[in-house]
Amino acid sequence: MHRFLLGLIQLNSGPDIDLNLQKCENFIREAASEGAKLIGLPENFPFLGSEKEKLERANEIATKTVNLLSDISKKLNITILAGGFPNPAPNGKVFNTSIIFGPDGKEKFEYHKIHLFDTDPGDGIEYRESRTVESGQIVPETYKSPELGNISSVICYDLRFPELFREIIKKDTEMIFVPSAFTKITGQAHWEILLRARAIENQCFIFAPAQTGTHLKGRETYGHSLVVDPWGNILGDAEEGEKVLLTEIDLEEVQKVRKKIPALKHRRIHE
Repeated sequence: MHRFLLGLIQLNSGPDIDLNLQKCENFIREAASEGAKLIGLPENFPFLGSEKEKLERANEIATKTVNLLSDISKKLNITILAGGFPNPAPNGKVFNTSIIFGPDGKEKFEYHKIHLFDTDPGDGIEYRESRTVESGQIVPETYKSPELGNISSVICYDLRFPELFREIIKKDTEMIFVPSAFTKITGQAHWEILLRARAIENQCFIFAPAQTGTHLKGRETYGHSLVVDPWGNILGDAEEGEKVLLTEIDLEEVQKVRKKIPALKHRRIHE
């Protein structure tokens, strides 16, 4: 299938797991009813609350999330990217995990976020993801979907590390998800330019479903879920607010761009 409809779901998640997942299900059903075959959820979609509660309820969050998305992907015959949610790690922390569920309801891809957001970006909030999250150690694989094409995913802060994308693109990847909860202050400055840069550098589609609005304790996320093509064009921008962003994807654009400028073949510096 060279052409298909993509649905990116933009959310304002909070600490109520059941409410968050109900919103996810409603938006997934809406996107599927419009014909979307590939649907992406943002980082922290089932839970965006306190770090303490995240650790205490990690098993519950992961179980409810996997059960819902496995069931609904099979029922609707669609592929879903679960953008990033806490998954218990052996040391008492959690992994920030993304999973792709195929149209048979089975897990096709799993990735634990490598780069953790330990920063002070200037919005008055100290972010220390590593306090509760264990860093992943494995470069994301690529799910070669017979229906859609070759898909992979990073998570949020990974966007700032182009070497990770270079490793992913070695696996014939055509589409990379960047599910995020980008802060408003860094989103305004860097979100669009980084997403377009990763698409241009790697001559692939970038799909970036995002959190939007104000959350617990005044935390603000930027929104603007984006779809970027391999030439760097923005095909869709969700701007602000909770919604589904639907975009038609033509995978032939990947090969067209790589033929125009075969930069990936021209690389001279390899790690």
